[in-house]
Amino acid sequence: MNIKKIMAMALSMTMAAGILGSCGGSDDDSGSGKSGGSGSASADGKIMKQISDIDTASLKGKTITLYTHGGNRVLGEEKKDADGNTYRDESYAYLKHLAEKFEQEYEIHVDLQVNSTEDDIKPLLQTQDPSIDIYTSPNFSIEEWQQYAEPYATVEEAKEYYGDYATTMYNDGTYIYALMPAKTYNNAVVYNEETIKKVGYDSIPTTQAEFEEMCTKLREAGIDPIAMHRIENWPLSTINDFANYVAGTNDAYPAMLKSDTPFSESEPMGKTIKMYTDWKSRGFFEADIYTDFGVAMDSVGNGNAAMMLFGAWVVPQIQGRVPEGGDPASIKFAPAPDFGNGQYVMASAADSYAIAKGSDDKEAARLFIEYISESAQYLADSGYIANKKGVDPVVPDLYKIIDDAVAAGTCKVLYAYATDDNSMHNEEVLSEAALLEDVKYVGNLFDSIDVTKDPDWSAYDAQVEKQNAAYKEARDFLGYSWK
Repeated sequence: MNIKKIMAMALSMTMAAGILGSCGGSDDDSGSGKSGGSGSASADGKIMKQISDIDTASLKGKTITLYTHGGNRVLGEEKKDADGNTYRDESYAYLKHLAEKFEQEYEIHVDLQVNSTEDDIKPLLQTQDPSIDIYTSPNFSIEEWQQYAEPYATVEEAKEYYGDYATTMYNDGTYIYALMPAKTYNNAVVYNEETIKKVGYDSIPTTQAEFEEMCTKLREAGIDPIAMHRIENWPLSTINDFANYVAGTNDAYPAMLKSDTPFSESEPMGKTIKMYTDWKSRGFFEADIYTDFGVAMDSVGNGNAAMMLFGAWVVPQIQGRVPEGGDPASIKFAPAPDFGNGQYVMASAADSYAIAKGSDDKEAARLFIEYISESAQYLADSGYIANKKGVDPVVPDLYKIIDDAVAAGTCKVLYAYATDDNSMHNEEVLSEAALLEDVKYVGNLFDSIDVTKDPDWSAYDAQVEKQNAAYKEARDFLGYSWK
């Protein structure tokens, strides 16, 4: 057993004994970009490194540990056999296969660990434990990235290789904390073509009225129109992108800072949350809450539900869940309908990899991340498009419908909003108002409607007023305004 596993086990036992308590990170700034560590500036001020900048020979024999929430790329895709039993198809374990190829080439072993949530790895990151070298996380705040991750590059350095997509990576305006070597289309409509055909549709309607009419027909046919997995709140965060589609801008979420009443229907965020909640009241989301996100994806794969409102990352996972004898190509990805201001799709950098501040093998960690950035087929297999300058991308078929719509001019691209004072201040305000954690700013409103009863919109309106007041009070207390 290698030393990193021993240290990780020791930490786990300490936590189990209740000794660790609420330890925070150390005061050492060795990974801050100021002194020491892989994030330190070289003599020429450069932080970002390419493979050619790394002394790979000196790293032979090392072992690095990567923690990821993308378990399907380590264990293989979950599938059903002819008897309905679940198994893992390891041909889909793309990250495992890539790590094996990397080891053959550089003689560095990558120990892959799967974590379900950010909370699973926070204790390791908070104590700067060396047993974690690389991690992925879709839900950390900028402050947490600053606390736990080694600066990977400056925004300007990353722009040289990734263009404007660099500004959509996790950054504080100066440093990027997780390299995102691919590009993707964000939350849109992931759907089962065979399922919508059952109610007379060959494609996702392009207007809101037609989309809602299709959802009504699906519900009447006993099919869940939209699978969400509402047992958790995080799926509701897709509303942030859909609010942009409603507004026709890329800043609906941070622009909450402009308003005293961001949750009212007159504002993009409030209007979008109301739209989702109205869909809930009309039975457009699952009648029975899916107990697990994998089960929710199964429901689209097997046709019990028609679609999900998520990003391209979901598509290959659902395709892998299509029952034996079915056609994985029936799972497609289309733009959201026009909600009144045009038809749009969000575009951003994708597939984040961060170097943990506590890692004692930062150079080897960086080498593997750069190796990923140049592995176009791996990124395509994962549902993304390689985006690094000089790398020939492999474009997955799943993007075809959106690419065609963008090329035809019927759907416009919005780039993900760059992190700046406005976005960070909006999150601080939501946090101060006790609305940020667990996406409560959406969940509290969405849950105010009980689908087992006639919709009580007075309860919803009361919650709107409560959240508006809390938001304004927090914003005024913090002294923030739109810049």
